Amino acid sequence: MVRSLFALTAFLSGCESFLPRQAASLGLSARVGWGSASSLQSIQSGASFSTEHAPEEPDYDGVNHVGVLISSVPTSVKWYTTVLGFKDESHLRPNLPFPGAFLRVGAHQIHLMELPNPDPTSGRPAHGGRDRHMAVGIKKLAPLLERLDANSVPYTMSKSGRAALFCRDPDGNAYEFLEL
Repeated sequence: MVRSLFALTAFLSGCESFLPRQAASLGLSARVGWGSASSLQSIQSGASFSTEHAPEEPDYDGVNHVGVLISSVPTSVKWYTTVLGFKDESHLRPNLPFPGAFLRVGAHQIHLMELPNPDPTSGRPAHGGRDRHMAVGIKKLAPLLERLDANSVPYTMSKSGRAALFCRDPDGNAYEFLEL
């Protein structure tokens, strides 16, 4: 969790000039202060957050996209589209100050971001279910299993007995594919 906060902090601090412009174009205000040591230490220490006079509950509509750190956009786009069958929607990606791509995964997207990865890529658990991972629903596992086998991509089946498998991309990011 702490490493993820550092990654988010590093990413957002690189977007300090982008976020206020984006917010202004929507008629909103953006407060950027993600990189302050005191706010990060407060989050890491588990400081309590006030619930007094809490505003109305947010009405969430699901996850729009998940950001994934990668080392090479061309290599990753080829792997995700060829091996996993994701659809390249990079034409929808705004002009950001770093290379990246948008890939369609069912009704959702992942945002591949070519940025320095603060996490170690070696020494990760062999089974992705024991590591940070993104879970993706899939109607049938069989076609994916065929693609993984055809491309010699290692995977492990779920340890719980569910119809699910875990694999990693070329940068070590773990994915779970869960048959629905």
